[in-house]
Amino acid sequence: MRKTLAIILMTFISLCAFAQNGDGFNPFTEEDLSILMQDSTVKEVSTYKPVGMLGIRGSYQLNNVRSTPDIGAKGVASYKNISLVYTYYNSLWNMMPNFGLQLAAKYGEWGFDSEFLEDERASYAEFSMLSHFHFDFSRYRFIIGLGPYAGYRIKTLKENDSWDKYDNRFEYGLMGGAGFAVIFGRFELQLEGDYQFSLSSVYHVNKYSDEYWLIATPNNIIVNLTLFYHLF
Repeated sequence: MRKTLAIILMTFISLCAFAQNGDGFNPFTEEDLSILMQDSTVKEVSTYKPVGMLGIRGSYQLNNVRSTPDIGAKGVASYKNISLVYTYYNSLWNMMPNFGLQLAAKYGEWGFDSEFLEDERASYAEFSMLSHFHFDFSRYRFIIGLGPYAGYRIKTLKENDSWDKYDNRFEYGLMGGAGFAVIFGRFELQLEGDYQFSLSSVYHVNKYSDEYWLIATPNNIIVNLTLFYHLF
């Protein structure tokens, strides 16, 4: 755009000078033209700088299960949940700076109590990839995240128990939430609340009966506190 305007301006001035003098006089020297052309090709500097940050997260998690038929599931809280989190913020077309991506690898504990079945306890590993929208003002951010996750139950934490062929150790689903962040120097502290909805059942449908199928899908409420360090 700048180059085009510069060429138009040069052409206009040259034509004016030619019209006044009648002999094709050009008021610009070759050095002037070189400087003007060089200045016109300077690229615009991006208004929004990308942000990449790495952090450690601790989570309080209230685990629960929805089931058909109802197994009388009761929520169980777990505190031993830790994640390694990477977040990247960048503008879209150098116009909209609110977009980002968050990747998290998590290790934690999960479970629920039941009135009609055995209580469940397990450790698990999980990976999530969320679209992370942010709205910045001064040293603060309002953040919204949404995306898929996948997990694997590593081992049962019940004494003298083991998995059988009717237990489903893989899990996948959707999660989303919102939160608030405070930035101080190269550090950033984020507090978020998430809801996690599984699309896979804890058991194969015929675990207890071939005639009466059981579907039990986890749904968890999570409170996250993350301390980030800004890499750039």
